[in-house]
Amino acid sequence: MRLTPLLRITLALISLTATLFVLADLFFKVLPDRVTQTMQVRARVGEALAAQVAALLPRHDRESLEASLTAILEHTEELASIGVRRTDGAVVLRAGDHERKWHSPLGGRSTLDQVVVPLHVGDQQWGQLELRFRPDERGFVRRWLAEPLVVTLLFISIAGALMYWLYLRRALQHLDPASVIPERVQSAFDAMAEGVVVLDARGRILLANNVFRGLHGDAPEPLIGATLSMLSWLEAELPRDADEHPWMKAIRDHTSHTGFTLDIGANVEAGRKMVVNCAPILDARGGARGCLTTFDDVTALHRSNERLRELLVELAESKNETKKKNEELERLATRDPLTGTLNRRVFYEVADKLFVQACEKGTELSCILVDIDQFKSINDRFGHSIGDRVIQEVARRMQVCVRTMDLVFRYGGEEFCIVLPGAELETALEIAERMRGSIESDCGPGIREVLGLQVTASFGVASLESRPANLSQMVDWADQALYQAKHAGRNRVLPWVRTSLGAKPPAIEKQMLVAAEPR
Repeated sequence: MRLTPLLRITLALISLTATLFVLADLFFKVLPDRVTQTMQVRARVGEALAAQVAALLPRHDRESLEASLTAILEHTEELASIGVRRTDGAVVLRAGDHERKWHSPLGGRSTLDQVVVPLHVGDQQWGQLELRFRPDERGFVRRWLAEPLVVTLLFISIAGALMYWLYLRRALQHLDPASVIPERVQSAFDAMAEGVVVLDARGRILLANNVFRGLHGDAPEPLIGATLSMLSWLEAELPRDADEHPWMKAIRDHTSHTGFTLDIGANVEAGRKMVVNCAPILDARGGARGCLTTFDDVTALHRSNERLRELLVELAESKNETKKKNEELERLATRDPLTGTLNRRVFYEVADKLFVQACEKGTELSCILVDIDQFKSINDRFGHSIGDRVIQEVARRMQVCVRTMDLVFRYGGEEFCIVLPGAELETALEIAERMRGSIESDCGPGIREVLGLQVTASFGVASLESRPANLSQMVDWADQALYQAKHAGRNRVLPWVRTSLGAKPPAIEKQMLVAAEPR
């Protein structure tokens, strides 16, 4: 167990005080000897009693004398027996069992337990008064502890230790270590940008620089000698367990503890954020004598980081908003506002990529060109608003009938183009026929503003099976097929085929025969 400097000084002062007291008793006898003092007291008691007995002996009143001795024996606890013996050795008066308890001392001299006092009648010795005192039955230790010198030394040791310790503890707390530090060292200490304090092994402040003093100027308590963990402006922000405070952990573990953050006055606008770093101060044997603690005020940096995070959030929100607006602009730029389908502006950009990919990968691609039958007549008869409603309903029916990967474009006023990736000619004809039937049966009834309105559309289909040189040629072939469908009576689906090939493929011929039937 390592003794603290305060305890070592206290023990030294107690030892010096006790030594001085023993020397004073040795040379000047400041404390009486207990045995000698007891002998003197008992001798005076015996002399007083002998004087009384000598005064009563000439009266020959034996009964009164024995009664007096008995009364004295009963009222004196230390007395065991009393006897009056003549010079011839006969005991003439007694109180208590004197013959059994009395043992004649050597040389007839008094001892601590047996006191002998001569009795004189006139000028001659008549006999002697014998007082038998009870022996001290306490053990050696108890008798030793009852010695005045021992009692005094024990009192000095216990009371002195407490008084010295309290006085020195209070005095050392208010000693200013800065008074022994050279001015140039103190100046360098105060010039540091961080708040710095030097603590003792118990976490009490021994030294603090001006920066630390200025961290909380309203603190009323003095810094030197105060416990760092109990400073009012720090205590509320620290863990409740004092052993978990960073400077106490550094002292206990003999290792540095860095990066501990404190929010001083976090609930007020002028709150500060600090980073605390602690390093133990070790002696030559590796024992912790204290701790060097720094308080780095990072409030400005923290606020800058907070502002930067806010700006990043605002930037991200602005980026998302810009992205949404760009998507909206792209949608407006690529979508037809009336039908919501892709417009002709992006047709060749998108469809041309699909055409090139299909050619490179050897996959199928088909194109359907659609035109609303007798649309000019509808506009002339019912007005352009009904015409717009017809275009919307036709676009809606086509979008319902196509596959997810198919693309529907508004190619012209009442003309649409559908690009079908991965669809061969027969599949494209089936989809076109499904759209034609849906337009014929549902578009007219869907326009409730005009009762009995009949809406139909004609379809021309072309695919990569016919080996077009480019997308424009395939669209041109679909347009030629659409022209043939219009010429053949409208409201039908026709594929494009090479007339120079002679016989047409059975599937295509079947589709043409079905489309050629009157509606």
